[in-house]
Amino acid sequence: MKRLLKWILIVAGVIAVAALGLVAYVYVASNSLMARTYAVEAPTVPIPTDPASIARGKYLVENVAACTECHGGDLGGKVVDDDVAMGRLVAANLTRGRGGLPADYADRDFVRVLTHGVKRDGRSVIFMPTVDYVFTADDLGAIIAYVKSVPPVDRTVPVMSPGPMARALGLFVDFPLASASMIDHGKSRLAARPDPANAVAIGKYLVESAGCYGCHRPQLTGGAGPPPGGANITPVGIGDWSERDFLVAIRTHRRPNGTAIDEAMPRTYGEMTDEDLSRIYAYVKTVPPAGAKTANQQKTAP
Repeated sequence: MKRLLKWILIVAGVIAVAALGLVAYVYVASNSLMARTYAVEAPTVPIPTDPASIARGKYLVENVAACTECHGGDLGGKVVDDDVAMGRLVAANLTRGRGGLPADYADRDFVRVLTHGVKRDGRSVIFMPTVDYVFTADDLGAIIAYVKSVPPVDRTVPVMSPGPMARALGLFVDFPLASASMIDHGKSRLAARPDPANAVAIGKYLVESAGCYGCHRPQLTGGAGPPPGGANITPVGIGDWSERDFLVAIRTHRRPNGTAIDEAMPRTYGEMTDEDLSRIYAYVKTVPPAGAKTANQQKTAP
């Protein structure tokens, strides 16, 4: 019995040492990842000043790219998550108020962050999924124009402090702990302007500029993003949904069978125009069937 207890203690000790070693590795490797610097040139993007472009930027920020989900409706920044596992994940104050962007923050600084995920000091943005978004030059310019037009907000957000889970996810899966490390900086990060007469092409662009691939994956088979992961939105997942079914689901957060769509899916997408949601539906219906229904899709209404 004493020998058995001895071996149990030895095994427990080995496991504890291994666990501590893994934690140490995660912290050292993630610190190195976040400290890495990148030499990138921001593409030249004209920033408009006309009311129509600023209104377009507002629509993209609030309803398509859903920037307000993290940065707040006033873009003054907020704490997005704060717990032991994920740590304190914070979205910056994007206004010129106290605690916000410095007075000399230039247009090229906005462009560099939104295309390459790289800050002025050459390091990656932390917990900002730049890798999941691609915009046309016109839309990127409109977004920046709108952000610059937002009234100053005096708000100093807490310092970012990723926890062990966020760090591990950033090292081992597609979690945007340091987006710049996930981007091919040798390729253009601007989308081509889609044919205005091609609903499918515009729908595909809207999916790209809404960051949908971050949770639904490029093949739209789902499973990525916050638990329980994005749904499969290929024909395997949405089956014979009609266009109306699709629009109602996005707007009400309920599938045609009555089950709820997880709250990880931003409700602001439901505020896109009918025309844009119809274009996304047109694109989704062209995607090849792949994968399997996710667990939430297999549920039935209570």
